[in-house]
Amino acid sequence: MLDQYRRIKREHQGEVLFFRLGDFYEMFADDALEVSGLLNLTLTSRNGLPMCGLPYHAARSYIARLLRLGKKIAICEQLTEPGKGRGIIEREVVEVITPGTTVDDDYLEKGSSNYLSALSSTAKFLSFAYIDLSTGDFHATSFPFAGADERLRLELERLQVKEIVVQESLLEEYPGLAEAILGRSGLVVNRWADWLFDPVRSKERLEGQFGTASLKGFGLEEDSPEIISAGALLDYLDDTAKSLLPHVRTISLYGESEYVGIDESTQRNLELIRNLRDGDVRFSLLEVLDETKTSMGRRLLKWRILHPLQDLVRINKRLDMVETLYHEQGQLASFRELLGKTPDLERLSSRLAMDRAHGKDMLAIKNALKAFEAVEGLSGKLNLDFESFSATSLDSKGFERLMNLMDLLERSIPEDPSILLTEGNLIKDGFNADLDAVRRFRDNGRKLLEDYLEEERQATGIPSLKIQHNRFIGYFFEVTKANLPKVPPRFIRRQNIVSGERYTTDKLAALESEINGASDKVIELEKKLFLEIRNKAKELIPDLSASARRIAELDVAQSLAWAATAQGWIRPQVNTGNRIRVLESRHPVVEVHLKRGEFIPNDIILEGDGVFFALITGPNMAGKSTYLRQTALIVIMAQMGSFVPAREAEIGMVDRIYCRVGASDNLARGESTFLVEMNETAYILHTATEKSLVIMDEVGRGTGTNDGLSIAWAVCEELLDYIKCRTLFATHYHELSLIAHPALANRSMEVLDQNGEIIFLRKLKEGSAAESYGLPVARLAGLPERVLQRAGRIMTRLRENEKALHDALPDGSKSPGDEEPLPPAPSGSWGEKLDVFIEDILSLDPNRMTPLEALYRIHTWKSLVDPKGVHTSKGNRPAGTGKGTPSLFD
Repeated sequence: MLDQYRRIKREHQGEVLFFRLGDFYEMFADDALEVSGLLNLTLTSRNGLPMCGLPYHAARSYIARLLRLGKKIAICEQLTEPGKGRGIIEREVVEVITPGTTVDDDYLEKGSSNYLSALSSTAKFLSFAYIDLSTGDFHATSFPFAGADERLRLELERLQVKEIVVQESLLEEYPGLAEAILGRSGLVVNRWADWLFDPVRSKERLEGQFGTASLKGFGLEEDSPEIISAGALLDYLDDTAKSLLPHVRTISLYGESEYVGIDESTQRNLELIRNLRDGDVRFSLLEVLDETKTSMGRRLLKWRILHPLQDLVRINKRLDMVETLYHEQGQLASFRELLGKTPDLERLSSRLAMDRAHGKDMLAIKNALKAFEAVEGLSGKLNLDFESFSATSLDSKGFERLMNLMDLLERSIPEDPSILLTEGNLIKDGFNADLDAVRRFRDNGRKLLEDYLEEERQATGIPSLKIQHNRFIGYFFEVTKANLPKVPPRFIRRQNIVSGERYTTDKLAALESEINGASDKVIELEKKLFLEIRNKAKELIPDLSASARRIAELDVAQSLAWAATAQGWIRPQVNTGNRIRVLESRHPVVEVHLKRGEFIPNDIILEGDGVFFALITGPNMAGKSTYLRQTALIVIMAQMGSFVPAREAEIGMVDRIYCRVGASDNLARGESTFLVEMNETAYILHTATEKSLVIMDEVGRGTGTNDGLSIAWAVCEELLDYIKCRTLFATHYHELSLIAHPALANRSMEVLDQNGEIIFLRKLKEGSAAESYGLPVARLAGLPERVLQRAGRIMTRLRENEKALHDALPDGSKSPGDEEPLPPAPSGSWGEKLDVFIEDILSLDPNRMTPLEALYRIHTWKSLVDPKGVHTSKGNRPAGTGKGTPSLFD
């Protein structure tokens, strides 16, 4: 048996082998050591071989736990019955369950897609495909090697891929791609040799899957790079799922221009699906938008949040459906009630297609079709226009076929069917005459036994004679010791017991055979009828998938309509221009978590051909970050087809959204906070276009003030002069307000100072902020009073030098880098001035200097060689901060 185990295990390296032994799945050697620790199972050993096991009937819960831990499980079953003289039981792996290939509800998150992806390469492009086997959702794209690691991060983040099949050479030759894949937590990585990604084989596999002579109908040419990864995915599923995939009927190609680009950092910063604090859905955009009633709808809503459209026609089609339901509140409430009773028809259809649907699944399909019938009746009155082809492909004949199936399931499947094919209770009484006849005979067996018992009591004269049954010897007569002399010769002794003896007769054996045969025949007949019904339903997979998609789209539309009703949102006017004009905008998430009426709305105005850059200053806690994020969220909501929180909204579509707000270090990548910040900034400047929306907060704050201010200034100029995209740029560098540019507007968060008490009005106004109010915020945070008083004295001295510092900066028409070089020193005085300069340099402690003091010192040095400046000498120059000299602030 161990030889058999080792042979099978060699074929399934990297997978936990569940080896069936009777009523248990056993694991041996390394598998036993690992799984016993992960699942807290008792570890034993035999002849020094570690082993652990679990009951086969409880395996599902253990498998679910292993899948959540990123493990793959190979299920090895017994294929022959045990028996004497038959040799070792034949065993074989019947299924490999992996995080990305499972279709069982026990292993899936109901409201989330479960994507398996593949990555391969051609000479010029990377090929990327992904599939949700539980729904049949199949997509593919390709992109060039330049910037491929960031594009891959984007895809993996917004799809939340559970498992990937990757061409091994990509991991070895491209460190950026390797880091994007191997550095992702919870992603199961399958390394495949390059020769397994064969274009010819992949093309043939796809054509076989779709039953077509070519792939042109799906937008694929002979040399399309997408073919390679898509075909490899199907090959991988052949090896793991070990079943046909009739529900995978099409593949959807997409390009970078189809959806709004939202990179990995932006997705997280905007908290679209989960919050930054603990990764929960609470305080995310999904939480606010999710009023769905079905698992299908929730999965589609997530998809739309992460894939806003760039297609104006499709956006307006979605908005039209939301608006129709928004204005029909009575119908909207009816839809919500019906959808709340609708099972997950998408995943039911997938299990049906893969021959894994059991009795309860068939009952759920019937209930889903009942709900669908009612939903169609309501939606027909509203003339709703569905978006996807699959949703619109269901015609009247398809609807009729589904209703016939519903009737068949109503007549055949009981209300509490078994989930096993070997237990019976799969078919209702009255559905099949032959089955009913066999059932009657089986059910009358007890009456036949009772009649025969009475007959033998009379014949033998033993009134206490009983017929008993156990699973070892079947039916038998039980006779007490006192009545043994009355036992007739035709009784056949079977077993001695303490209280008497057990017997059988030829007639009792014949009755037992008939009764047992009837029970077995009932089970066989029920199984045969159930499989016939399931196969009839399987023929309607296209119609079932279409109806599931209609339900999902309707559920998303009603969810957005209900949220808009509850929160007071309006329909945005989306167009192809470059203008964003949102009056009285509100943050959709923050507003929900405040008391009604507490949120202060603000206007968002960015003119693509006018002022497209807003420089926003103001103190912390004044609402800058909220304002920045709500701008990005409102654009996403509009382009995904949702109403938005505002009084009026005009949204010129964007192609990408960048949100660089705050940063943290990435120790795993060896990157400091500032390096992460600069990486994100560099990515924006390299990839943003005129149609993009850029949200930037506190660029340059992770380094020294001079460095940071210089970088922030240059970034502003790059966005203003070269990229020219709509930008919100928040900063505490008030010096940036000196930038003069016709496309730049200075705006700030308004603050009310009442006798030293600071009130944050959270209202955006024109003009830059006078100061950052850091000390009042520090006081709110509870800094010691001694520290606050010292900081106040330092600030007073800094303000005394503020005019000189501003003089050191260029006027609004120049950047610091544009200043002319220092003029040569006047002859005859250079020695003295050089002596002053050197002494001043030596007296400084750069580690203790403030940024403002450094600027002031530069201004002083400039005066040494500028005839119009104020000449300093040893006696009146500002004191340094070296040893033995007083501080500038004293």
